[in-house]
Amino acid sequence: MRRAALILVLLLLTASTASATPYWFKAGIYAKYVSRSVEDDEHPWKGDTISFNATPNEEVTYYCPHVEFTWRVLRVSGDKAQVALLLQGYNCKKRVWKELDEEAARQMLEEYQERYNFTGGNCLTIESETRNVTICEDRYAEQTEQYTVALTIAEGKGHLFNELSVPENFTRSGVIELDLKTGEFYVNGTPVGKNFLWSENPANITGLELMPGLKVEEVEMINSTVMTYYGDFNAPVYMARTNMIAGSSSKGMDVLLYDGSSGLAISFFTPFSPLWKVLGISEAMIQDTAFAKEHEEEIKNGGKMPPFGLVLAETNIDFTKPEELPEEGPSKTAIAAAVGVAAILAVLVLWRWRR
Repeated sequence: MRRAALILVLLLLTASTASATPYWFKAGIYAKYVSRSVEDDEHPWKGDTISFNATPNEEVTYYCPHVEFTWRVLRVSGDKAQVALLLQGYNCKKRVWKELDEEAARQMLEEYQERYNFTGGNCLTIESETRNVTICEDRYAEQTEQYTVALTIAEGKGHLFNELSVPENFTRSGVIELDLKTGEFYVNGTPVGKNFLWSENPANITGLELMPGLKVEEVEMINSTVMTYYGDFNAPVYMARTNMIAGSSSKGMDVLLYDGSSGLAISFFTPFSPLWKVLGISEAMIQDTAFAKEHEEEIKNGGKMPPFGLVLAETNIDFTKPEELPEEGPSKTAIAAAVGVAAILAVLVLWRWRR
């Protein structure tokens, strides 16, 4: 009975304080994050890179000077929530790599060769004010102010490269289901990873597995004010780092920065993420460089920490944490838990007495 009574006390203590979600969580809540790159005319293809597979044999990469990511809680029902995701890139340049079988590649190359009367032998180069063209037996390249195209055939395969210099915007969107008890993300009933956009206690997320093979290995408290586009966040702030993993074309880790008071992620660099997987993105190297440059003096002289990755810019979250009233009795959850445990203990007492 002493053991059972101890269990009852522990349940009463935890039931009154446990919460599956932060105090600010509800339907309609949203947060927008921004990444801006420093303009560099000498390196026009410099900026955030976002890659996804259009088909199994075709990879598309956008190079964007301005990226925005927004999540929004659409609805909450019991311990489940539906969250919308939106990733947008502005004034992006686009590169496409496509692998072709040798027959299709050879047919395409022959069309180029016939167009420019190439009959074999040494490569033919044609230059004009509008374009430069190079034609060979196993290669074709064309460059204009608007685009660059290259086709090569080697080792029984064709490789087609297309680079568009004219800026364009792109959008990727999706909806996920979130289990508020476990933090698991689901798409059509299939688990895709764990929630990292907020945490009840960011100081205690060591071991959190964001997705298979990607786990938080270290959490460090930052005793400094962190700057964001939304505003400054005072200490404590928590920085979480994952292990290193290899992607399709790079190797890296995720780094997350949390506001210690609200538990909200205020800045994060996530080349690998379950959210990107939901949006069909294979890798996303999104790193804000404009903020630190624009606030260089304030960071240097004010002792503040600059953000990184995607940076919080807009939200309707009320960061004013409600104060607990000292006269307030046990919560309804605690009372319900107490009644339930008391009933179980009563049954145990009767069972033991009858024995």
